[in-house]
Amino acid sequence: MFFAVNTVFAQNSSVKDLKQKAYALYATQNYKEAGEILENLPPEEMNEEVLLLMANIAQETQNDNVAIQNLNKALDINYSYYKAYYNLGCIFAKKKSYLLASNNFELAIKYNKTFSPSYYNLACCQMKLRNYESAKKNLIKAIELDNTNKDYYYNLAYCYKELNNPKQAKKILEIYNKMS
Repeated sequence: MFFAVNTVFAQNSSVKDLKQKAYALYATQNYKEAGEILENLPPEEMNEEVLLLMANIAQETQNDNVAIQNLNKALDINYSYYKAYYNLGCIFAKKKSYLLASNNFELAIKYNKTFSPSYYNLACCQMKLRNYESAKKNLIKAIELDNTNKDYYYNLAYCYKELNNPKQAKKILEIYNKMS
């Protein structure tokens, strides 16, 4: 019995080391090696975090279909995993599928109301769809969560301009310019 427990511990430690190595390889843009390590993990280790990293690797190597598959697998494991919805939104926005992207950003927000990039990217999709009022609301929320991101202010000023509120656009641009 003691040997079996140690063997399990050694296997878990080894798997943990492999995961850490894969993350390190990903961080240094060694996507192929990182992917190979992750693909060879035991099935029980394929959690949503591993699948997210595999999706990121697929995106980095221009394989959006595999990225989408891995993100959907992550959501099969944990349907409230906001990072998967966020990444799906980014993929669909890149493909100019703004409604699909918006739906995924909205789900990311549903499951994590404090992640400002979801609000920002949802607003960008809404701007592409010329829904400036909704975009404005989401940019304001993004700024409430993170008032240090200049892009949030710039796009908010644009929304005000498109909503025929040049006074407010100018006020927001003044804040934006002070951030430089």
